Amino acid sequence: MLVGGVDFSGAKTVPNDTWLVTAEITDDGMSVKNVKNTGSHGLAKELDSLKELSCVAMDFPFSVPVAFLKFLAKKLEREEFQEWQTVAETLVFMNFDQFKQYVDEYEIEGLRYTDSKAMRVAKSPLHTVNPSMVQMTFYGMKMLATLNPEKYAVLPFQEDRRSKGCNIIEIYPREVLYILGLPDVGYKAKDKKNHDKAHALRKEIIEGLIYIKGDARYQECPRLHIDNTLKGAIMANDHAMDALVACFGACLFHTNPAFFADPWDVANENMLLEGWIYGPGKLMPAK
Repeated sequence: MLVGGVDFSGAKTVPNDTWLVTAEITDDGMSVKNVKNTGSHGLAKELDSLKELSCVAMDFPFSVPVAFLKFLAKKLEREEFQEWQTVAETLVFMNFDQFKQYVDEYEIEGLRYTDSKAMRVAKSPLHTVNPSMVQMTFYGMKMLATLNPEKYAVLPFQEDRRSKGCNIIEIYPREVLYILGLPDVGYKAKDKKNHDKAHALRKEIIEGLIYIKGDARYQECPRLHIDNTLKGAIMANDHAMDALVACFGACLFHTNPAFFADPWDVANENMLLEGWIYGPGKLMPAK
């Protein structure tokens, strides 16, 4: 049984920095099997090739704020959106320049309910600069809309397929790291002068996941198993690092879903349009 983690890029270059890490669920954790830069253009095909895939966690916003969806519906001269699938399918028939024009006209970088509730507050899916979340959100949602519904369930919008398919969940790697008491800032090198520090922090994160059961708070978490070649590939690239953390989150969600807040327990009717960031918040947070 396999789980996967994706760090998704909305960049137009081919291939862009969209990384997929896959791992096999073992008796005491997960064993990393592959680290690959698929590019966003090749991600869906790569996922389809993995027949034993049971859960994939992806690092990008699966939707946008409801207030923006109401604005978009008016601009498109249609009734208000009632289902996420309709929103995603609408984007399939829209190019990015059109979508960006609506975002620019809207002018508000609003948060979804789930963005504001994450333990590390997430950026708005409509954030336009440094980094641009708009492209990532747009192309990510279009990719989700193309996934085979007989194999995949995009949560929380679709029925859970834990026992007979593959769940797709939105995850925020920085939040996962924070909850696990691991470095959640500084591991991404923006320039050469910070390279050594970022490299050391990535090493600390990987070793923290390998020896996670040494902390009494995390006895029920999966232990990371990884060979030196794959470890080196992740150490060398912060996008691969986020994909690894996402993969760890997918394994944790699949094996211990009780650690994750159930979006259906939240009294917020917008969840079925805006989506949900899945984080193991019921684990003891780092102090």
